[in-house]
Amino acid sequence: MAALTANLPDGRRLGYAHYGARHGTTFFYFHGLPGSRREARLLHAAAEARGIRVVAVDRPGYGRSDPLPGRSLYDWPDDVAALADALGLARFGVIGVSGGGPYALACAHALPERVIVTGVVCGLGPVAEPALRRAMRWPARLVFALAAIYPPLLNALAGTPLAQLAHRRPASLLRLAARFNGGPDREVLLREDVLGILSDSLREAFLQGPAGAVQDTLLYRRPWEFDPGAITGRVIFWHGEADRIVPCLHSAYLQARMRQPERILVPDEGHFSLPIRHAPAILSRLAADN
Repeated sequence: MAALTANLPDGRRLGYAHYGARHGTTFFYFHGLPGSRREARLLHAAAEARGIRVVAVDRPGYGRSDPLPGRSLYDWPDDVAALADALGLARFGVIGVSGGGPYALACAHALPERVIVTGVVCGLGPVAEPALRRAMRWPARLVFALAAIYPPLLNALAGTPLAQLAHRRPASLLRLAARFNGGPDREVLLREDVLGILSDSLREAFLQGPAGAVQDTLLYRRPWEFDPGAITGRVIFWHGEADRIVPCLHSAYLQARMRQPERILVPDEGHFSLPIRHAPAILSRLAADN
C-alpha cells in the first residue's frame, strides 16, 4: 500500500497506510518495537474479508513520520486525534501489538468519547515496574537497564547496529529472532510471506535511523503518564501462553488494575504467532463490539 502523510497542527507529518476494506469500521493500528505501518499488511486479507478498514500509523521518528524530540507516551493520542480529524472519523477502534500496546491504552484513556474499543495483542506492560522487567528474558532486561542508566550506550550498543542490520539484511534479524524464540514463533517467522512483510516493515522502521526505536525504549522504561485503571471504555487483551518476549504477566498486571477488561489467553502461541495466526478471530471479536 502507498505511503500517505497527514499534516499535524504543529507542522509535523504523520505517515500512515490503509489496509483491509476501503470502507467500514476503522481501526488505527499501532506497530511494535521496532516496526512501521507496513507491519499491518499482515492484517490486510482478514480485515478486507470482514469489512474492516485498518489505518496503520508510523510513530514519530519511524518510517514516514517526522520525529518529535522530547515526546511522551501521552502525546500520541493528540497525533491520532488529528489524523482521525483529517480522515473525517468521529469514532474509531485502536489495536496495539507488542510495543504498540501502551500507545493503544493511552488513546483509550485520553479519547474515551472517540475510541470505540481497544485491542491489545501481546502488549507490553509498564516496565518501570520491576516485576514486569524481571519476567522478561535477559536481552530485554539489558536494554531497559541501559535505557535507565545511560541512554547513549543504548544507542551505541543496540540502536545503531540494529538500524544498520535492518537496512542491509532485515531477514537475517528475523531468522535470528526465529531461532532465539523457537516453537510457534519460529514456524511463523520462517514463512516466506511473513518474512517478506516483516523484513519490509523493519527496513522502513529505520528509514530515519535508530532514533525512533531508541526514543520508544526510553519512554517504555519510564512510568506511564496515565492510570490504566481510569480507562472506562471496552478493552480486550490477547496473549499467547508461549510468549517468550512479553510474558503473560504483563497483561495480567494490567487486567488486575483495570475496570473489568477481557483477557484472552491462547495456548501454544508465541509473540509473533499469536497476532499472525489469530488475526481473523481478533478482528472479528473487536468488530463485534461496535
